[in-house]
Amino acid sequence: IQLMRYKDKNKIEALHQAVIDVIISEGYQNLSVAKIAKKAGVSQATLYVYYSDKKAMLGQVYLNVKNLIDTKLFAKVNPTGSVAEQFRLILHNYADAITTYPREAAVMRVFNWNPDLLPPAIFQIGMDFGQPIQQIYQKGIQENSLRPLAPELLIAYTFQPLDVIEELRFRHQQTMTKAEIDTMIEMAWQACRQN
Repeated sequence: IQLMRYKDKNKIEALHQAVIDVIISEGYQNLSVAKIAKKAGVSQATLYVYYSDKKAMLGQVYLNVKNLIDTKLFAKVNPTGSVAEQFRLILHNYADAITTYPREAAVMRVFNWNPDLLPPAIFQIGMDFGQPIQQIYQKGIQENSLRPLAPELLIAYTFQPLDVIEELRFRHQQTMTKAEIDTMIEMAWQACRQN
């Protein structure tokens, strides 16, 4: 008879927080199972009770962080609303998410820029969460309110400026101001809207 091992949710959360802590303090290049386990206060063997390998653990951390941020990102979003309103709402929501959860947002940037850290299927699941954004962009292009650009170009002019400034502020233990956020969102709209 094989006994099922009890999975302690507190240990899982400690492991997830340890991943975030190590990535922020030492960089993802220095992320080792030994450092994660030590930071979480568990043995390396315990880590493998919960995850088959480091990549599987990072995939779960990614999905948890993605869900946390996307819950705020899509709050009150209505794909049937005007493109201009939804465009601005999504960006305001995103700014709110990354300033509310700056540590998690910093780790999300690492995962987004280094998807090879994650199992490919998990990264794709995370990308699929963004379908409401794609729908709004497609609607905007169809209605001629957004420039007919590839989605990655629209994203580069919308989310990336917020990410860059938040990363700078986070590294200096500061927060973006409402005026900065409003300015960046208006600049993004001006860059992406069809003239």
